[in-house]
Amino acid sequence: MKARTSSSSRRLRWLFLVAAVCYFGCFALFPKRFFPLGVNHPSVWFLDSYAILASNDALALGRDVYAANSLDYLGRPHVYSHWWLKLGQLGLTRADNGWIGFALGSLFFVAAVARLRPREPREIIWFLLVLCASSTLLAIDRANNDLVIFLLLTPVVPCLLASRWWVRLAAILPIAAAAGLKFYPASAALVLLASADRRHLRRRFGLALLVLIAIGSNIWHDLLRVGPLLPKAEGLMTFSATKLIELLGLARLETLGLAGAFMILTVVLFWRSSLFDRWEIASADQADWLFFILGSVLLAGCFFTGDNFPYRWVFTIWLAPLLWRLPRDERAPVPVRRLAAVTAGLCLFVLWFDPFASGVLNGLVGRYSAETIVRWADRLLLAEQPVIWIFFACLLGFLTHFTRSGWRRIFGEERAAGEGN
Repeated sequence: MKARTSSSSRRLRWLFLVAAVCYFGCFALFPKRFFPLGVNHPSVWFLDSYAILASNDALALGRDVYAANSLDYLGRPHVYSHWWLKLGQLGLTRADNGWIGFALGSLFFVAAVARLRPREPREIIWFLLVLCASSTLLAIDRANNDLVIFLLLTPVVPCLLASRWWVRLAAILPIAAAAGLKFYPASAALVLLASADRRHLRRRFGLALLVLIAIGSNIWHDLLRVGPLLPKAEGLMTFSATKLIELLGLARLETLGLAGAFMILTVVLFWRSSLFDRWEIASADQADWLFFILGSVLLAGCFFTGDNFPYRWVFTIWLAPLLWRLPRDERAPVPVRRLAAVTAGLCLFVLWFDPFASGVLNGLVGRYSAETIVRWADRLLLAEQPVIWIFFACLLGFLTHFTRSGWRRIFGEERAAGEGN
Protein backbone atom coordinates (compact mmCIF):
# COMPACT_ATOMS: atom_id res chain seq x y z
CA MET A 1 0.00 0.00 0.00
CA LYS A 2 2.82 2.38 0.87
CA ALA A 3 4.63 1.56 -2.39
CA ARG A 4 1.43 2.25 -4.34
CA THR A 5 1.02 5.62 -2.61
CA SER A 6 4.63 6.50 -3.36
CA SER A 7 4.19 5.57 -7.01
CA SER A 8 1.04 7.68 -7.24
CA SER A 9 2.84 10.66 -5.68
CA ARG A 10 5.64 10.36 -8.22
CA ARG A 11 3.15 10.32 -11.10
CA LEU A 12 1.43 13.42 -9.75
CA ARG A 13 4.74 15.25 -9.42
CA TRP A 14 5.77 14.29 -12.94
CA LEU A 15 2.41 15.41 -14.30
CA PHE A 16 2.78 18.74 -12.52
CA LEU A 17 6.35 19.14 -13.77
CA VAL A 18 5.39 18.40 -17.37
CA ALA A 19 2.48 20.86 -17.25
CA ALA A 20 4.68 23.59 -15.74
CA VAL A 21 7.48 22.99 -18.27
CA CYS A 22 4.99 23.18 -21.15
CA TYR A 23 3.51 26.46 -19.88
CA PHE A 24 6.83 28.17 -19.26
CA GLY A 25 8.23 26.70 -22.47
CA CYS A 26 5.38 28.28 -24.42
CA PHE A 27 6.15 31.58 -22.76
CA ALA A 28 9.84 31.29 -23.66
CA LEU A 29 8.98 30.56 -27.31
CA PHE A 30 6.02 32.89 -27.76
CA PRO A 31 6.22 35.63 -25.09
CA LYS A 32 4.12 38.08 -27.10
CA ARG A 33 1.16 35.68 -26.93
CA PHE A 34 0.91 36.29 -23.20
CA PHE A 35 0.14 39.98 -23.57
CA PRO A 36 -3.61 39.39 -22.90
CA LEU A 37 -2.57 38.14 -19.43
CA GLY A 38 -0.80 41.39 -18.59
CA VAL A 39 2.69 40.20 -19.57
CA ASN A 40 4.17 42.90 -21.76
CA HIS A 41 7.36 41.38 -23.16
CA PRO A 42 9.84 44.08 -24.27
CA SER A 43 12.09 43.77 -27.28
CA VAL A 44 14.84 42.08 -25.23
CA TRP A 45 14.96 39.52 -22.44
CA PHE A 46 16.24 40.06 -18.89
CA LEU A 47 16.02 43.84 -18.64
CA ASP A 48 16.48 43.98 -14.87
CA SER A 49 19.62 41.86 -14.66
CA TYR A 50 20.95 43.93 -17.56
CA ALA A 51 20.47 47.13 -15.55
CA ILE A 52 22.59 45.78 -12.68
CA LEU A 53 25.35 44.67 -15.03
CA ALA A 54 25.18 48.05 -16.78
CA SER A 55 25.74 49.73 -13.41
CA ASN A 56 28.85 47.61 -12.90
CA ASP A 57 30.09 48.54 -16.37
CA ALA A 58 29.46 52.22 -15.63
CA LEU A 59 31.41 51.92 -12.37
CA ALA A 60 34.33 50.37 -14.26
CA LEU A 61 34.33 53.42 -16.52
CA GLY A 62 34.43 55.77 -13.55
CA ARG A 63 30.87 57.02 -13.97
CA ASP A 64 28.37 57.90 -11.26
CA VAL A 65 26.18 54.80 -11.01
CA TYR A 66 23.48 56.73 -9.15
CA ALA A 67 22.88 58.99 -12.15
CA ALA A 68 21.06 58.14 -15.38
CA ASN A 69 23.04 55.35 -17.04
CA SER A 70 23.40 55.52 -20.83
CA LEU A 71 24.72 51.93 -20.82
CA ASP A 72 21.31 50.61 -19.75
CA TYR A 73 18.52 50.16 -22.29
CA LEU A 74 16.22 52.35 -20.18
CA GLY A 75 18.89 54.68 -18.77
CA ARG A 76 18.16 53.57 -15.20
CA PRO A 77 20.42 54.54 -12.27
CA HIS A 78 21.52 51.98 -9.71
CA VAL A 79 18.77 51.65 -7.06
CA TYR A 80 20.06 48.81 -4.89
CA SER A 81 22.79 48.35 -2.30
CA HIS A 82 26.45 48.63 -3.23
CA TRP A 83 26.76 44.86 -2.82
CA TRP A 84 25.48 44.40 -6.37
CA LEU A 85 28.37 46.52 -7.62
CA LYS A 86 30.82 43.73 -6.77
CA LEU A 87 29.71 41.71 -9.81
CA GLY A 88 32.12 43.61 -12.03
CA GLN A 89 34.99 42.42 -9.84
CA LEU A 90 33.98 38.86 -10.79
CA GLY A 91 34.48 39.73 -14.44
CA LEU A 92 30.77 39.93 -15.26
CA THR A 93 29.60 42.48 -17.83
CA ARG A 94 26.52 43.17 -19.93
CA ALA A 95 27.81 40.60 -22.40
CA ASP A 96 27.03 37.92 -19.79
CA ASN A 97 23.41 38.96 -19.37
CA GLY A 98 21.99 36.23 -21.59
CA TRP A 99 23.32 33.25 -19.68
CA ILE A 100 22.91 34.98 -16.30
CA GLY A 101 19.23 35.72 -16.94
CA PHE A 102 18.60 32.21 -18.27
CA ALA A 103 20.39 30.60 -15.32
CA LEU A 104 18.49 32.75 -12.82
CA GLY A 105 15.11 31.89 -14.34
CA SER A 106 16.00 28.19 -14.57
CA LEU A 107 17.20 27.95 -10.98
CA PHE A 108 14.10 29.76 -9.78
CA PHE A 109 11.87 27.36 -11.72
CA VAL A 110 13.64 24.33 -10.23
CA ALA A 111 13.39 25.74 -6.68
CA ALA A 112 9.70 26.59 -7.11
CA VAL A 113 8.73 23.21 -8.57
CA ALA A 114 10.72 21.40 -5.88
CA ARG A 115 8.65 23.19 -3.20
CA LEU A 116 5.30 22.45 -4.88
CA ARG A 117 4.76 18.69 -4.52
CA PRO A 118 1.15 17.75 -5.24
CA ARG A 119 -0.40 14.91 -3.25
CA GLU A 120 -3.68 14.70 -5.18
CA PRO A 121 -4.81 15.59 -8.72
CA ARG A 122 -6.73 18.74 -7.75
CA GLU A 123 -3.65 20.11 -6.04
CA ILE A 124 -1.89 20.17 -9.41
CA ILE A 125 -4.39 22.71 -10.71
CA TRP A 126 -4.00 24.84 -7.58
CA PHE A 127 -0.21 24.81 -7.80
CA LEU A 128 -0.28 25.68 -11.50
CA LEU A 129 -2.58 28.65 -10.83
CA VAL A 130 -0.09 30.01 -8.31
CA LEU A 131 3.13 29.14 -10.15
CA CYS A 132 1.95 30.28 -13.59
CA ALA A 133 0.66 33.68 -12.48
CA SER A 134 1.56 36.60 -14.71
CA SER A 135 3.69 38.10 -11.95
CA THR A 136 5.98 35.06 -12.13
CA LEU A 137 6.26 35.33 -15.91
CA LEU A 138 7.15 39.01 -15.59
CA ALA A 139 9.85 38.27 -13.01
CA ILE A 140 11.41 35.63 -15.26
CA ASP A 141 11.02 37.78 -18.38
CA ARG A 142 13.07 40.55 -16.79
CA ALA A 143 15.33 38.32 -14.63
CA ASN A 144 14.23 40.51 -11.74
CA ASN A 145 16.46 40.34 -8.69
CA ASP A 146 13.55 39.29 -6.48
CA LEU A 147 14.28 35.86 -7.98
CA VAL A 148 17.74 36.10 -6.40
CA ILE A 149 16.10 36.78 -3.05
CA PHE A 150 13.77 33.80 -3.56
CA LEU A 151 16.75 31.53 -4.22
CA LEU A 152 18.81 32.91 -1.33
CA LEU A 153 16.00 32.39 1.18
CA THR A 154 14.99 28.92 -0.03
CA PRO A 155 17.50 27.13 2.29
CA VAL A 156 16.23 28.96 5.40
CA VAL A 157 13.46 26.51 6.25
CA PRO A 158 15.51 23.33 5.67
CA CYS A 159 18.15 24.82 7.96
CA LEU A 160 15.59 25.52 10.68
CA LEU A 161 14.30 21.95 10.49
CA ALA A 162 17.75 20.33 10.62
CA SER A 163 18.69 18.12 13.55
CA ARG A 164 22.06 19.76 14.24
CA TRP A 165 21.95 22.99 16.26
CA TRP A 166 24.66 24.71 14.22
CA VAL A 167 22.73 24.11 10.97
CA ARG A 168 19.62 25.65 12.55
CA LEU A 169 21.77 28.61 13.59
CA ALA A 170 23.08 28.91 10.01
CA ALA A 171 19.57 29.89 8.85
CA ILE A 172 20.62 33.44 9.78
CA LEU A 173 23.18 33.61 6.96
CA PRO A 174 20.89 33.57 3.87
CA ILE A 175 18.57 36.09 5.54
CA ALA A 176 21.51 38.40 6.20
CA ALA A 177 22.79 38.02 2.62
CA ALA A 178 19.35 38.74 1.15
CA ALA A 179 18.88 41.78 3.41
CA GLY A 180 22.23 43.14 2.31
CA LEU A 181 21.15 42.93 -1.31
CA LYS A 182 17.60 44.32 -1.16
CA PHE A 183 16.82 45.68 2.33
CA TYR A 184 13.28 44.23 2.68
CA PRO A 185 14.33 40.58 3.34
CA ALA A 186 15.39 41.65 6.84
CA SER A 187 11.74 41.05 7.75
CA ALA A 188 12.36 37.33 7.10
CA ALA A 189 14.12 37.21 10.49
CA LEU A 190 10.68 36.63 12.01
CA VAL A 191 10.79 33.01 10.82
CA LEU A 192 13.74 32.46 13.16
CA LEU A 193 11.12 32.24 15.94
CA ALA A 194 10.45 28.72 14.66
CA SER A 195 10.06 25.98 17.23
CA ALA A 196 13.13 25.45 19.42
CA ASP A 197 13.99 25.24 23.09
CA ARG A 198 14.17 28.56 24.86
CA ARG A 199 17.95 28.77 25.14
CA HIS A 200 18.59 28.00 21.48
CA LEU A 201 15.79 30.35 20.40
CA ARG A 202 17.25 33.21 22.41
CA ARG A 203 20.71 32.51 21.03
CA ARG A 204 19.44 32.35 17.46
CA PHE A 205 17.35 35.50 17.64
CA GLY A 206 20.01 37.47 19.51
CA LEU A 207 22.68 36.52 16.98
CA ALA A 208 20.35 37.39 14.10
CA LEU A 209 19.74 40.82 15.63
CA LEU A 210 23.46 41.50 15.88
CA VAL A 211 24.11 40.32 12.32
CA LEU A 212 21.27 42.40 10.87
CA ILE A 213 22.44 45.47 12.77
CA ALA A 214 25.89 44.98 11.24
CA ILE A 215 24.36 44.56 7.77
CA GLY A 216 22.18 47.62 8.32
CA SER A 217 25.14 49.78 9.31
CA ASN A 218 26.89 48.70 6.12
CA ILE A 219 24.03 49.45 3.71
CA TRP A 220 22.18 52.25 5.50
CA HIS A 221 23.82 54.92 3.39
CA ASP A 222 22.76 52.99 0.28
CA LEU A 223 19.12 53.12 1.35
CA LEU A 224 19.36 56.87 1.94
CA ARG A 225 21.00 57.40 -1.43
CA VAL A 226 18.75 55.23 -3.59
CA GLY A 227 15.49 56.09 -1.80
CA PRO A 228 14.79 59.19 -3.93
CA LEU A 229 15.78 57.27 -7.08
CA LEU A 230 13.40 54.35 -6.63
CA PRO A 231 10.81 54.18 -9.43
CA LYS A 232 7.23 54.46 -8.25
CA ALA A 233 5.16 51.32 -8.76
CA GLU A 234 1.89 52.54 -10.29
CA GLY A 235 -1.07 51.00 -12.04
CA LEU A 236 -2.53 47.51 -12.16
CA MET A 237 -0.44 44.56 -10.93
CA THR A 238 1.40 46.71 -8.37
CA PHE A 239 0.52 46.68 -4.67
CA SER A 240 0.99 48.77 -1.55
CA ALA A 241 -0.96 49.67 1.56
CA THR A 242 -0.71 53.31 0.57
CA LYS A 243 -2.55 52.92 -2.74
CA LEU A 244 -6.07 52.87 -1.34
CA ILE A 245 -5.62 55.97 0.77
CA GLU A 246 -3.60 57.84 -1.87
CA LEU A 247 -6.39 57.14 -4.37
CA LEU A 248 -8.74 58.82 -1.89
CA GLY A 249 -6.56 61.95 -1.95
CA LEU A 250 -4.55 61.83 1.27
CA ALA A 251 -0.85 62.74 1.52
CA ARG A 252 1.79 60.01 1.65
CA LEU A 253 2.74 60.56 5.29
CA GLU A 254 -0.91 60.29 6.27
CA THR A 255 -1.32 57.11 4.26
CA LEU A 256 1.72 55.52 5.90
CA GLY A 257 0.35 56.46 9.32
CA LEU A 258 -3.06 54.97 8.59
CA ALA A 259 -1.52 51.83 7.08
CA GLY A 260 0.64 51.42 10.18
CA ALA A 261 -2.37 51.93 12.44
CA PHE A 262 -4.31 49.27 10.50
CA MET A 263 -1.44 46.82 10.82
CA ILE A 264 -1.06 47.40 14.57
CA LEU A 265 -4.79 47.15 15.18
CA THR A 266 -5.02 43.91 13.20
CA VAL A 267 -2.10 42.38 15.09
CA VAL A 268 -3.58 43.39 18.47
CA LEU A 269 -6.97 41.92 17.59
CA PHE A 270 -5.47 38.60 16.50
CA TRP A 271 -3.11 38.55 19.49
CA ARG A 272 -6.07 38.83 21.85
CA SER A 273 -8.29 36.55 19.78
CA SER A 274 -9.01 32.93 20.72
CA LEU A 275 -9.20 31.89 17.06
CA PHE A 276 -5.92 29.96 17.18
CA ASP A 277 -6.33 28.60 20.71
CA ARG A 278 -5.39 24.95 21.12
CA TRP A 279 -3.99 24.78 17.59
CA GLU A 280 -0.41 24.22 16.51
CA ILE A 281 0.69 23.00 13.13
CA ALA A 282 1.28 19.24 12.91
CA SER A 283 4.93 18.17 12.91
CA ALA A 284 4.53 16.60 9.45
CA ASP A 285 3.49 20.00 8.07
CA GLN A 286 6.26 22.06 9.67
CA ALA A 287 8.04 22.74 6.37
CA ASP A 288 4.83 23.98 4.70
CA TRP A 289 4.07 26.12 7.74
CA LEU A 290 7.49 27.75 7.95
CA PHE A 291 7.62 28.45 4.21
CA PHE A 292 4.15 29.97 4.55
CA ILE A 293 5.38 32.23 7.37
CA LEU A 294 8.49 33.16 5.38
CA GLY A 295 6.47 34.14 2.30
CA SER A 296 3.81 35.91 4.37
CA VAL A 297 6.21 38.11 6.33
CA LEU A 298 8.05 39.15 3.16
CA LEU A 299 4.83 40.07 1.38
CA ALA A 300 3.28 41.80 4.39
CA GLY A 301 6.48 43.71 5.12
CA CYS A 302 6.60 44.97 1.54
CA PHE A 303 2.88 45.78 1.47
CA PHE A 304 2.92 47.96 4.59
CA THR A 305 6.20 49.77 3.95
CA GLY A 306 6.32 50.79 0.29
CA ASP A 307 5.29 50.47 -3.34
CA ASN A 308 5.86 47.11 -4.98
CA PHE A 309 6.07 45.91 -8.54
CA PRO A 310 4.34 42.59 -9.34
CA TYR A 311 7.55 40.53 -9.09
CA ARG A 312 7.15 40.34 -5.30
CA TRP A 313 4.12 38.09 -5.76
CA VAL A 314 6.52 35.20 -6.51
CA PHE A 315 6.64 34.62 -2.75
CA THR A 316 3.03 33.38 -2.89
CA ILE A 317 4.58 30.15 -4.18
CA TRP A 318 5.66 29.47 -0.61
CA LEU A 319 2.09 30.05 0.59
CA ALA A 320 0.50 27.58 -1.80
CA PRO A 321 1.01 24.17 -0.08
CA LEU A 322 -0.35 25.23 3.31
CA LEU A 323 -3.26 27.17 1.80
CA TRP A 324 -4.38 24.01 0.03
CA ARG A 325 -3.87 21.53 2.84
CA LEU A 326 -4.87 23.45 5.96
CA PRO A 327 -8.53 24.00 4.92
CA ARG A 328 -8.76 20.23 4.44
CA ASP A 329 -7.00 19.27 7.67
CA GLU A 330 -9.67 17.82 9.94
CA ARG A 331 -7.32 18.06 12.92
CA ALA A 332 -7.35 21.87 12.73
CA PRO A 333 -10.17 23.89 14.38
CA VAL A 334 -12.92 25.01 12.03
CA PRO A 335 -12.14 28.76 12.40
CA VAL A 336 -8.50 28.17 11.41
CA ARG A 337 -9.56 26.08 8.41
CA ARG A 338 -12.01 28.75 7.31
CA LEU A 339 -9.40 31.49 7.62
CA ALA A 340 -7.01 29.43 5.50
CA ALA A 341 -9.73 28.83 2.88
CA VAL A 342 -10.55 32.55 2.68
CA THR A 343 -6.85 33.38 2.40
CA ALA A 344 -6.47 30.87 -0.45
CA GLY A 345 -9.34 32.43 -2.37
CA LEU A 346 -7.96 35.91 -1.85
CA CYS A 347 -4.53 34.70 -2.96
CA LEU A 348 -5.97 33.68 -6.33
CA PHE A 349 -7.68 37.07 -6.58
CA VAL A 350 -4.52 39.10 -5.99
CA LEU A 351 -2.61 36.97 -8.49
CA TRP A 352 -5.13 36.90 -11.34
CA PHE A 353 -7.57 39.83 -11.14
CA ASP A 354 -5.12 42.43 -12.42
CA PRO A 355 -3.77 40.32 -15.31
CA PHE A 356 -7.29 39.67 -16.58
CA ALA A 357 -8.26 43.31 -16.07
CA SER A 358 -5.14 44.37 -17.97
CA GLY A 359 -6.05 42.01 -20.79
CA VAL A 360 -9.57 43.41 -21.05
CA LEU A 361 -8.37 47.02 -20.98
CA ASN A 362 -5.65 46.34 -23.55
CA GLY A 363 -8.31 44.87 -25.80
CA LEU A 364 -10.16 48.17 -25.71
CA VAL A 365 -7.21 50.18 -26.99
CA GLY A 366 -8.24 51.86 -30.24
CA ARG A 367 -11.94 51.58 -29.47
CA TYR A 368 -11.85 54.09 -26.63
CA SER A 369 -9.61 57.04 -25.86
CA ALA A 370 -6.49 56.58 -23.75
CA GLU A 371 -7.95 58.88 -21.10
CA THR A 372 -11.05 56.70 -20.80
CA ILE A 373 -9.03 53.49 -20.46
CA VAL A 374 -6.77 55.06 -17.83
CA ARG A 375 -9.83 56.24 -15.90
CA TRP A 376 -11.31 52.73 -15.95
CA ALA A 377 -7.97 51.28 -14.81
CA ASP A 378 -7.89 53.69 -11.87
CA ARG A 379 -11.42 52.67 -10.90
CA LEU A 380 -10.51 48.99 -11.01
CA LEU A 381 -7.42 49.72 -8.95
CA LEU A 382 -9.51 51.49 -6.33
CA ALA A 383 -12.20 48.80 -6.31
CA GLU A 384 -9.74 45.97 -5.66
CA GLN A 385 -7.89 47.64 -2.78
CA PRO A 386 -10.25 46.50 0.03
CA VAL A 387 -9.88 42.89 -1.14
CA ILE A 388 -6.09 43.17 -1.12
CA TRP A 389 -6.20 44.67 2.38
CA ILE A 390 -8.33 41.76 3.59
CA PHE A 391 -5.81 39.33 2.11
CA PHE A 392 -2.99 40.93 4.05
CA ALA A 393 -5.11 41.08 7.19
CA CYS A 394 -5.50 37.30 6.90
CA LEU A 395 -1.75 36.88 6.53
CA LEU A 396 -1.27 39.05 9.62
CA GLY A 397 -3.54 36.67 11.52
CA PHE A 398 -1.26 33.70 10.88
CA LEU A 399 1.86 35.80 11.43
CA THR A 400 0.51 37.01 14.77
CA HIS A 401 -0.15 33.45 15.91
CA PHE A 402 3.36 32.40 14.90
CA THR A 403 4.93 35.41 16.61
CA ARG A 404 2.92 34.93 19.80
CA SER A 405 3.99 31.29 20.02
CA GLY A 406 7.65 32.24 19.54
CA TRP A 407 7.37 35.04 22.08
CA ARG A 408 5.98 32.64 24.66
CA ARG A 409 8.80 30.18 24.03
CA ILE A 410 11.41 32.88 24.53
CA PHE A 411 9.92 34.29 27.72
CA GLY A 412 7.92 31.30 28.98
CA GLU A 413 8.53 27.69 29.78
CA GLU A 414 7.35 26.08 26.55
CA ARG A 415 9.70 23.60 24.94
CA ALA A 416 9.29 22.02 21.55
CA ALA A 417 9.51 18.26 21.49
CA GLY A 418 12.49 16.75 19.78
CA GLU A 419 14.58 19.93 19.70
CA GLY A 420 17.84 20.37 21.54
CA ASN A 421 20.31 23.16 21.69
